[in-house]
Order: sequence, then C-alpha cells, then structure tokens
Amino acid sequence: MSTHATNEFVPYGTSVSSVAEMIEKCSPIDCLARMLMGEARGESRQGKIACAWVVRNRQTINRSEFGGPDYKSIVTKGNGGQFNGITSTAALKPLEVDANAWEECLDIASNFYRENNPIRKCLWFNTNSKYNEVTSANGGKYNFGNGAVTITDHLTIGNHTFFTVEGYDF
Repeated sequence: MSTHATNEFVPYGTSVSSVAEMIEKCSPIDCLARMLMGEARGESRQGKIACAWVVRNRQTINRSEFGGPDYKSIVTKGNGGQFNGITSTAALKPLEVDANAWEECLDIASNFYRENNPIRKCLWFNTNSKYNEVTSANGGKYNFGNGAVTITDHLTIGNHTFFTVEGYDF
C-alpha cells in the first residue's frame, strides 16, 4: 500500500500536533485510519473493521450531529468529542507509536467497505466495560448526558460493544 495520499495532503501517518492540524493536512482515509489507531489499535482485524463501519453508518445516515458527509468530518467532529481516540498520541503520531498497527489500520480504512458490515446499523461503540456501566446505571438504556435512550440493537466484538438507539433508523 502506498504511504502517500494525494498531493493536497501530507503522506499517510505523518505526525501532527493536534486534531486541528490533522483536519488541515490529512486526507479522509488518513483520518479514518488515525481514528482506528486511537480507538481500536489493540483489537482484532474484525474489531477494527467494525469500528470503521460505525463511521460508514454515520456517513450513510448523514446527520449533522455526526459531523458531515465524509470520514474526516465524522471522525474529527468536536476535536475528539465523538471519537476520543482521535486526540491520542497513537492517532497524532501513528508511525512513531506502532508502524505495524498503523499499516493494518490504513489498510482497513482504505478497504473495509469491501467487507460485509458486521455491525448492522449500529452508530456508536464503547468499551464493553463502559457500555455495561452506563446501561446498568440507566435500567438497560444508554445515557449520552442528556437523558437515557432505549437501545434498539447491540452486539459485542472483542473489547467493544456496538449499538444504536431509538430515533436513528436508516
């Protein structure tokens, strides 16, 4: 796989100092791979693919609350407000952190859409422990901070639980 994006962007995996610099300099595929580095670096290939499909599902539903119509705007929404891992050292400096993991994340970001969607219509993921903590405290519902909502689908892959809630069907 080529380590270069198009001429308008820096080469894939180039170190950046912030999400703002990432937005300015990195391609959408590079940003998606960086999100995978920050959120799922230690997961299986299938777990990483599942995380990428959350972004694709958000792109499909195309609601402004998710950031917009492309991978870059979705994974960088709120400078890490949607995907906390995008602010991690692994996402900002992926080649310095783990070049092998970066190559896999970049390959997945470039090709995951060729795989079957393993998460159906799920739009969120969290660590299993965080998901269980939040749903246990809210009677089986998920609370995003503005009230608990009913979970309509969920599944576990590796250390992540993928889910969707009422009002987000597509």
